Amino acid sequence: MQFIENVRLAFTSLLANKMRALLTMLGIIIGISAVIMIMTIGTSIQKTLSNTFNSLGSFNVFDVGIWLTDYENYSFVEDEMISREMLDELIETHPGKFEIQLTEQFGSATTQNPNGDVLTLSVTGGMSQDLATDHIRGRGVDYQDNARGKNVVYVSDLFVKQYFGTDTDPMGQTVELTFENGVSADFVIIGYSKLPKIYDRMYEPGTREVDKQTPCYVPIDTMYRLMHTEYTPKDYVSIIYNTDYDEAELKAELEEFFNEKYAQYPQYYVTVRDEQSELGMINTVINIVTIAISIIAAISLIVGGVGVMNIMLVSITERTKEIGIRKALGAQNSAIRMQFVIEAIMICLIGGIIGILLGITGGLLIGWVAKTLVTEFYSEYAELIAITIEPSIPAILIAVFFSILTGVFFGYYPANKAAKMDPIDALRYD
Repeated sequence: MQFIENVRLAFTSLLANKMRALLTMLGIIIGISAVIMIMTIGTSIQKTLSNTFNSLGSFNVFDVGIWLTDYENYSFVEDEMISREMLDELIETHPGKFEIQLTEQFGSATTQNPNGDVLTLSVTGGMSQDLATDHIRGRGVDYQDNARGKNVVYVSDLFVKQYFGTDTDPMGQTVELTFENGVSADFVIIGYSKLPKIYDRMYEPGTREVDKQTPCYVPIDTMYRLMHTEYTPKDYVSIIYNTDYDEAELKAELEEFFNEKYAQYPQYYVTVRDEQSELGMINTVINIVTIAISIIAAISLIVGGVGVMNIMLVSITERTKEIGIRKALGAQNSAIRMQFVIEAIMICLIGGIIGILLGITGGLLIGWVAKTLVTEFYSEYAELIAITIEPSIPAILIAVFFSILTGVFFGYYPANKAAKMDPIDALRYD
């Protein structure tokens, strides 16, 4: 009951001096709003990066590369680079854990559309997760398809619509592809997915769907056979990992496997990087920068707290007689102290809430401006950049906590001074 009465008295005092209370809150408002805005921008950048990368492809990929320890005295030797036999051994010794993302561009191919239109395709041999982001039906090209050189193909929904229309189930259907070297072959469709936006944005607005070039994926060994070429050792390969296993353990196994292979070649060293960790590193840098700037912005909270203390001292001086009367009527020191501490807390809490609202509004406004600028000046990437504005909930909770803490810390000294007043001297005060 006493607490509610103290809150009521605090509001009465603030309403009696509205302008002074608002100016007192100003430092708190600026500090909290700056911190919330910065944290909102930092969180939004992280979400935007994550959503944008996820929309472009999957992250369960390790990039394995071999590097020279001394580029001046050594050079790459083809027989010492990552061979097909080495990759086959990796699959055999780690069953179910890895898939080799062998990808190689083989130009384009054409197919005779049943409606008479010629469809041009970008052909990639091997496996790629570019199309796997929005998988619809079937499966992608796997390592067994490559090993056996099967005539299978993984396509996009745009290809299905171009070739079959909207009423035919493409699964298991056969299409004939004619490649640039004049070789033709029949391929069975084993799966399809939604065409990523990055491909669709390659064409001018108004381009007919039948004129758009869509990617299709066929086993790389099939393409080697048809093109009369073969795999060449590489210094860099991408390896898809099974997400059912622990990522850190799989990465360690890859490092051990390739380090063992290159132990006899001191001129090389091996790196295994994963895109998720790289995104994590970017997010870590953003977090560090955000926190550093937020700490600088939070310094204004100290200035605001000093302002609260100053105003509370002035308020106590003005209300000396009131304090004296309350003490003469039997008010305990703790009650007087609590009254002024709560008043200081109310000043900081109201200022904190206003600062939070301004900070969120500012963050949303900056996000809106960013979206507008991207749409206006980078329209070709507008659909690819998934700008996400998300206020930081932890930052809001911390801001409320620090608002209360500031009120307690900077309000206690004036409140304690009021509590220790002698009632007779207080009643004499003029």
